[in-house]
Amino acid sequence: MALLALSFAAPASAQGELVVETGKPWTHRHSGITVPATLGGNTLTQARTYAPQELDLSLSFEPDDARDFLSFYIFRNTNGGVPVWMAQAQWSIENRGIFQGATLAVAPQAFTPPGQTNAVGLKTVYATPDASSYKSTGIALLPFGEWYVKLRVTSRDKSPAELAQAMEGWLKEIRWPENPVSIPAALPVTPCQKTLAFGKSSKDAPVDMTNSLATAMISAVAGEGKRKQEQVQWCRDSGLDGSKTVYRPDAAQDSYLLAIGDNGNGVWVAPSVGNVLNPGQGGGPRFDVTLHMAAVDIHFVSQNRLPSPQRAMEIVDAGRAASTVTTWGEKRTIEINDGAKGK
Repeated sequence: MALLALSFAAPASAQGELVVETGKPWTHRHSGITVPATLGGNTLTQARTYAPQELDLSLSFEPDDARDFLSFYIFRNTNGGVPVWMAQAQWSIENRGIFQGATLAVAPQAFTPPGQTNAVGLKTVYATPDASSYKSTGIALLPFGEWYVKLRVTSRDKSPAELAQAMEGWLKEIRWPENPVSIPAALPVTPCQKTLAFGKSSKDAPVDMTNSLATAMISAVAGEGKRKQEQVQWCRDSGLDGSKTVYRPDAAQDSYLLAIGDNGNGVWVAPSVGNVLNPGQGGGPRFDVTLHMAAVDIHFVSQNRLPSPQRAMEIVDAGRAASTVTTWGEKRTIEINDGAKGK
């Protein structure tokens, strides 16, 4: 299916070098965050984009002779929360060959980022194997308006405790615009006390173009404004292959987020908005399967019951889109499809 050529990574046309003037600070045009020409004493070595219009990007400060290797990421907040994307970033460390055998030395803990009043960020550090040339590696992740910001650091010399402290210091080298939005403190992910149980496999709900249009319209509108920020306790439910992991907000029994990778792409599975907007619809309640990416939401064919994560991924992988919505930019487009297999 053409739509799914987007996959979970950026299309080739959206990936590439981010233009940064040598020796000059760089400012993210949407958030106003300004990254200096040097970070942690290192010069910029690479700047890349992974989605169009600076919606997902990285700046690396990793000269060969460095003692600390820093990478700074900004990606759009379209779903989940800091705890979810911290857990996903941890998976990337724990499953990266160079860090095999790494042990968690500083468990995810909340901290207050520069310019903010609450402990909305999370940081964690691993002790790396003795056989490697590195002593520690860590992550600091925080929300900033409509964005997630992540700092990844690997150190040749610093102990885990020293690196945990140093990361906060390096974040202070960034110039942060005033951020008046009050956000609740972050709560690290915990294991779900009881995982979701699925009986019969879900089946396609009856085709309802009104429901498809309503779902698409809500996506388009949701992408235009700031979402209400509430404190959520995310729990880790189960996993599929690779980094695909199921998280549930406040131990929800009727919804979950299937996170894919560590840069904000996720499949949200929940009761359809059409259940409220059109309660008399035929076929009973339905559940929506929505892939959130940096600039687009893809709504797949609705199901007659909460689909298992395996079933949800089958639907996504088959490309059975009911609607596609652009969620970024002045011009929003909505494409309604029939969700038929293979189309």
